[in-house]
Amino acid sequence: MAVYLYWNFGYNMDMYVIGLLIYFLVLVGLGIYLSRKNLDFDSYFYGRRKLGSFLIFFTVTASWFGAASTIATVEAAHKSGFQAVWLLGIPTVTTIIIFILLNKKIRETRFVSLPVLLEKYYGKVVSAFASFLIFIYMVLLAASQFVAWGKFVGGFLGQNYEITVITGAIVVIVYCYLGGYISIVLTDGVQFLLLSLSLIYLMIFFKNTAPLFKPADFDFFSNSEYHLLMTVSFTLAWVISPIIWQRIASAKSAKASKWGLFMSIAAFSILYFWVIRVGVYLRSIPGTTSGDIFGFVVENWLPAGGSLLVFLGIASAIMSTGDTAINIGALTLVKDVFQIKRNNKVVFYARIATFITGILAAVVALRFDSIIKTLGLASEIMAEGLFIPGMYLLFFKKKRPLAALLSLVLGGGFSILVFVNAYGLSLPLPQWPYSLPYGLALSLTGFIIGYILDKK
Repeated sequence: MAVYLYWNFGYNMDMYVIGLLIYFLVLVGLGIYLSRKNLDFDSYFYGRRKLGSFLIFFTVTASWFGAASTIATVEAAHKSGFQAVWLLGIPTVTTIIIFILLNKKIRETRFVSLPVLLEKYYGKVVSAFASFLIFIYMVLLAASQFVAWGKFVGGFLGQNYEITVITGAIVVIVYCYLGGYISIVLTDGVQFLLLSLSLIYLMIFFKNTAPLFKPADFDFFSNSEYHLLMTVSFTLAWVISPIIWQRIASAKSAKASKWGLFMSIAAFSILYFWVIRVGVYLRSIPGTTSGDIFGFVVENWLPAGGSLLVFLGIASAIMSTGDTAINIGALTLVKDVFQIKRNNKVVFYARIATFITGILAAVVALRFDSIIKTLGLASEIMAEGLFIPGMYLLFFKKKRPLAALLSLVLGGGFSILVFVNAYGLSLPLPQWPYSLPYGLALSLTGFIIGYILDKK
């Protein structure tokens, strides 16, 4: 096999260390430079709401295309071919299409944070509960990226999982702490470029390799119940997640955010197609049957320069999602949990909140070890707890506080119970994503009962 001949290069681990150090210095340097521009709440968390369509495109695409979109999708494609598009490809594109439709309505809310919006419609109790759920979700989302960082980067550097997670968390916390949202947006541009170049390189590298397709690879309706539930879980969670709401609100106009989202759909379609093809191509390489398939190939089969490029590309994809989750977690703490109102002190507290969120995410990552499981359970919290009350306030004017409260308590409470059960309890509860219909049914039931009582 022609591709096999590339493995004669004698890799030096110092190459990865030096590459990471340069990459870290760029990220932290941007954070230091931009720290002087963070003067108030809007600048630290929304970049003064002046982002153009290309910056929206970069930050939406890079923040969304993280560890699960790369490492987990490659492994899924290696196993089941183009069925892997169900893992995150279909939910991602579906979510962005929904946001294009909701773009104008979200802009009209003058969005600051989701709990602030919920408080206007449902009161402080609902807002407080929502703040709790959102913060948990952001910590878990960041933790899922740190899990990927610990496994992928640790495998290359020969370091144990715990040390690698802590090192990666420190770097993310530092540049998020210093530069805030605008630092994340600009570093997203760097990270998106690295990721794109690495995937293009892989496609060129494998161009003369015959992909080993199997008939089942194109059976998109195989295991349909699992795929559909997973798609619904991710889509509902991401639609109500503040991540894209923040991006839309930070754009200088509705037109800028809309075109940024359109460009992201095109980018996602290409990126997922490339990643899935790479996963199928890896079947032709001996030794890729189990474990960290992607890491094994990058480290052992690519030339030195190509290996470093792909290593940094995947590392950047992980970072670009982790930093976003930490920033939104800090926003939730400052605005909704601590409710800091002193504008001259808000940046100080925002940085403290960034530190707290990052540390908690690292602690969770040290406890959990599955990217998709952690991400899936986190999405269930948002889908079952917040989707129904959140969508109601966008389309209806009548305030129904009891409806929202019962929906949050029943749906959100069930999702937290499922999460805890997955990591320690032994209750007879269905696991994610099969637990999703039960949680959504409870959330909807609570909302209907509360709506009727509110009306009376």
